[in-house]
Amino acid sequence: MSDATTETAPAPAKKAGSRSKSTSRRKAPARKAPARKATSRSGASRTPRAASSSTTASTALATALRGLVTGIEDEVTAITGLSGQIDQHVKALNDLRAEATRRLLHLDDLQAAAEDVNLSAFLDTTIQPQLPQVEEEFPARIYGG
Repeated sequence: MSDATTETAPAPAKKAGSRSKSTSRRKAPARKAPARKATSRSGASRTPRAASSSTTASTALATALRGLVTGIEDEVTAITGLSGQIDQHVKALNDLRAEATRRLLHLDDLQAAAEDVNLSAFLDTTIQPQLPQVEEEFPARIYGG
């Protein structure tokens, strides 16, 4: 760009006198000045604004995306922690169910050993295990259903 703005147009070949040289010299600076002003206005003032605007937009977008990714990572970490807690609770629940089953089997053995009719009737009515009162929920999103 600097080569195009610093070169002057060749002088017309009509007159070889000093007037034609001075005219060409006078015209050359007149041509350079508007070109420099136009270049400085459009290149210097608009380009940095556009560059800073696009840089600002890019920075804002990058910040927003970074926040989104961080939020997703936080949620995945929280869900992973909850899954670990669910595993612990299910393991404890399974242990409790195994213990309840073992106790019920002992009561069944006791009921089978009872020879008295009254004791057998008492055990029939008494050995009715209470089922869980809370219904278990199995969300489709978690269990893929």
